[in-house]
Amino acid sequence: MTVDAHDVIIDGIISAETYEKLATVNKALNCDEPLSEWEELYLGFDLGTTNLKLVAFNEAGQPVNAVLFDSRSSLRDGVIVDYIAAIEGMRKCLRTLKKRLGCNDITAVGAAAYPPGISQRTAQVCANVVEALGLPCMGLYEEPVVAATALGMQNGAIIDIGGGTTGIAVLQDGEVVYSADEPTGGTHVTLVLAGALGISFDEAEKLKRNSTAHKKIFNITRPVFEKMGVIARDHLAKSGFLEKERVIVVGGGANIEGASEVISQVLETKAILAPFSLIVTSVGIAECLWRRCHGGHNK
Repeated sequence: MTVDAHDVIIDGIISAETYEKLATVNKALNCDEPLSEWEELYLGFDLGTTNLKLVAFNEAGQPVNAVLFDSRSSLRDGVIVDYIAAIEGMRKCLRTLKKRLGCNDITAVGAAAYPPGISQRTAQVCANVVEALGLPCMGLYEEPVVAATALGMQNGAIIDIGGGTTGIAVLQDGEVVYSADEPTGGTHVTLVLAGALGISFDEAEKLKRNSTAHKKIFNITRPVFEKMGVIARDHLAKSGFLEKERVIVVGGGANIEGASEVISQVLETKAILAPFSLIVTSVGIAECLWRRCHGGHNK
């Protein structure tokens, strides 16, 4: 599902510059050459339940390239369950990046992110994956913080629909003042599709990613998005921010036509799907790292 650039820019959701940055990284996922020159690389490692993503920025904070691979065997509900498989998956991402750059010897630092609500010890495993690749991990961030950074967002609520969980975070002046994370994400949508249609998980996942099929399957998947809306509504009510903050939806699990509209109905307030929602968190990790190394925020 795509989000119209005119709508999100005119409505003041993001700036034209931010939209262009996200669009460039999205393009880079399928680009076999670097999109910008570089001397140093700032690498954002995004360990998602469904996908592993690696985004590279250069020393000027410009996107250089981005890589995506499947991660279903190594993560569950946003948490690493197979440490070795996670390392090998990210090593595959890194090898692909180097091949696209035409260089095996790179000067780079890395960073990672973790879902809300997990222990610091569990979060540290994400940093350990980066360091296992032979790179210094210079940043470890909560996912809502990096998503907000990628969108240039200082105030509002973020609903992050990942492969395994729905995360909720409220930001004020760029700081997270409330966050939570509960099971129910894109993987659950796939499971419902597979069960209803009597097809394999992989077949259902392929169908879910086919935008031309979204209208046909939405009556089947709608209850899952209603549950995501209930999760978000309950936490926003608990935090005292329900109907008080703009709501932005990010994450690959939200990329089904009609999903944000259903969530809006449950919340009884508009939930706006971020452009290129699949890569928002990944871009934010690389950007937070770049800012840290260049004296900006997100230290």
